[in-house]
Amino acid sequence: MRFRPALSLIAVLAACAFSGAALADGAGDAQSFVQREHEKLMAMLRQPASPGRSAQVQHELDTVVDYDELARRAFGEPCPAAEPGCTDHWSALTPQQRTEVMDLLKQLVQKNYQKNLEKTLDYDITYRGVKELGGDTKIRTEAKSKLKPRDPAVQIDYVVHAKNGQLWMVDWVTEGSSLNKNYYDQFDKKMKDPALGYPNIAMKLREKIAKP
Repeated sequence: MRFRPALSLIAVLAACAFSGAALADGAGDAQSFVQREHEKLMAMLRQPASPGRSAQVQHELDTVVDYDELARRAFGEPCPAAEPGCTDHWSALTPQQRTEVMDLLKQLVQKNYQKNLEKTLDYDITYRGVKELGGDTKIRTEAKSKLKPRDPAVQIDYVVHAKNGQLWMVDWVTEGSSLNKNYYDQFDKKMKDPALGYPNIAMKLREKIAKP
């Protein structure tokens, strides 16, 4: 089975980002926060390409994504919303494995963002509402290419949660496809295969990170 983290389409809209800032009251304030962060990241990307700009983007992503929570959900803790009753593989990992896979997922997410963020500069973003999902908040957006206006808009749901008084991104749902669930489905099959297991997951993640 090929390892497909399904980030490319998600990264097309990744400029609608979140950073760890004080948590505002109410879903409307959360949407306003997302809009402000979008403009902040777009300003970074309009700078000339340089190692300094890349470092800026990576630093911003460190304040955007809750990598620990993303890794936990990718291993079924908690189960993806679309797959209740899944296996909690996270509890089966050693502390060293948890640290390692969180770092690998972080590198892969950062790599794909770095590779694809610039493609977002010519997209118009429309916000389509906010929905509370238990402890998470889903913010719906549509993106339309200004260069290819005949192309259909792409729908992205950004899922954020509050942690230590801050908002963090924990999932992307692109045209109904959840990043957490995509990872879980792949990791679940490998963890249940005695010939593969966690070592194969780590190996495949490293291969993805090493690809040009």
